[in-house]
Amino acid sequence: MTARIPVLRPIDVVVNSAGPWSTVRVEQPFRAMQQHGWDVCFVATPFDPVLQIRDSALVIWQRPLPESVEQWRSVVEGWRRRGCLVLVEWDDHPDLFRLAIREQCKAVDHIHLRCCHGVQTSNPLLAEVLRRFNPHVFELENGVQPIPSLRHEQSQPSARVFLGNFNREQEQRQLAPALKRWFHESEAPQLVTVGPSGLEGLLPPERLESHAPLAYPDYRELLASCQVALLPLQCGEPQACKTPIKWLEAAAESVAVVAGPELYKPWLEQGRYGLFASELSAMVPLARQLVEHPQQRMELVERAHARSHDFQLERLLPWRMALYRHLNRLAQPLERALGRRFPIRQGV
Repeated sequence: MTARIPVLRPIDVVVNSAGPWSTVRVEQPFRAMQQHGWDVCFVATPFDPVLQIRDSALVIWQRPLPESVEQWRSVVEGWRRRGCLVLVEWDDHPDLFRLAIREQCKAVDHIHLRCCHGVQTSNPLLAEVLRRFNPHVFELENGVQPIPSLRHEQSQPSARVFLGNFNREQEQRQLAPALKRWFHESEAPQLVTVGPSGLEGLLPPERLESHAPLAYPDYRELLASCQVALLPLQCGEPQACKTPIKWLEAAAESVAVVAGPELYKPWLEQGRYGLFASELSAMVPLARQLVEHPQQRMELVERAHARSHDFQLERLLPWRMALYRHLNRLAQPLERALGRRFPIRQGV
């Protein structure tokens, strides 16, 4: 007998990959929902899908990687029998994962995206890509939190340039020749990186400040210590499926942005909220321009900081809560649709 469906479901968030990379997409919004009175529980993997998931819950599983088709179907069917709705949270293009994960997803024929009631993501283009696997894909933009007060320029002996976008060693290496020329011609800047950059041995070590992956508050604090952030992304569909959260974080921390050649152009609005480079080779000269012209940089920072408030987490949260209420009303149609693709098997 199917469990009774409540007026408002409890939410069980299965965190498959905890860390600073999941803070914006998972931890912050669901913690905020708890503060608004929602019944949200976090479940870390590995976990017991019977004992740790509640009856009739909305199960939101962040980046699951099933061991086999049978294992995934068995777990999901058990939840469906108990009246649960199952959403998979998937926030990156399948081609951007490292080879081992891509091979694992192919080996199970992306069953985690196909055999669930729906997929939750953060970018409209990525939503279209994921609809190749599941017709029910829901988009929720990332919100930025916190947004400190506008930070006015402070005199510093040397400008600090943050080289952002985690796991972008290829793009960063392509910037190395232009950065090297800049370092040769000027005492500024100090280049600040987080995680593997691929720049070791390509730039003077005294000009390179490298940090291991940081907890999210520490990352934001380090970002705020810089004047300019370089956000390089290669052209192509996988990169276009990312979100502009790195620009929003920089704007919130009063850091000017140079970004491109993918994704960011419409967000920067022709130089109003940041400078856009149509080629990677053009990024470093634009960053140098901002470092050497503090008034231009501060005007850009002021506009971008004001714009970031439109994407504050608290402003976007009502859309998230409305979606989950709507999914509760659509529970039976979603289950019927999933049942046509993956019927619940008897005796399994």
